Amino acid sequence: MFIIQLLLALALLGGSGSSNYATSTQLEVNPLQPHPASPELVLESGLKPFRSELTYKGLKPDYNPFEQAASNLQDKLFESASSPILSKPGDTGTFDYGGQLKLLKTVPLKQSIEFGPLIIHMMDAQLLEASDLPEDTRKNISILNQEDIDPEITFIKILYSVENTTDQNIGFYGLNSVYPNTGSPISADRNFMRKPYVYHQYDGVVMDNMGYGLVYADDPDKLESIELVFNRIYDYDTGKTIVEPTSLSIPFTVQE
Repeated sequence: MFIIQLLLALALLGGSGSSNYATSTQLEVNPLQPHPASPELVLESGLKPFRSELTYKGLKPDYNPFEQAASNLQDKLFESASSPILSKPGDTGTFDYGGQLKLLKTVPLKQSIEFGPLIIHMMDAQLLEASDLPEDTRKNISILNQEDIDPEITFIKILYSVENTTDQNIGFYGLNSVYPNTGSPISADRNFMRKPYVYHQYDGVVMDNMGYGLVYADDPDKLESIELVFNRIYDYDTGKTIVEPTSLSIPFTVQE
């Protein structure tokens, strides 16, 4: 399941080179250089994706269709057996949401980048193919993708962790959008790996793990790079911007 995969990825970030996963994914990746994102890259749809305050009726939240679809997919994770991390192109496994999974391209980043009061620990960016998707999984991913999907999809998977290193109350909506070198930009509000409700307040010294699954509808062979656009970082109490939207360019290197 995703939570176990993320914990394994975090372990690799700080672990020794003796791990089989670590030795199988060694690539020379240049240090990522964040830079201010052009205003036109910041998609309005990626600012606050489905994150209205929830009202609770007893112990059950009053979910909208997007939150309900995310909750259904999270239930799938808890019901499924954990699958191994796919580390080399061609590796296959069971998709946590049902069906089969194949790794097409991967960039093991294992880099930490300072964004003002926050540190973003980038772990992995991957391009994967999921096939034989069950009908309920297709339905829920289609709702979050805001477009219908086929029984076989290609998607970009991004794992990172956000750490607030200060005692300041920080607001941050995370990833805004992904710009592949080919095809259309993808708003982060289409993330089918999202939690039912994503907390965007980082109060004091805390860490939050984030995972994104974004359907990629173009030719996977032509995907050579992606640009990640992150939303602004702000003082949660005053709303004042601390760090303007930031962009990271990530080249996809196919392992031979």
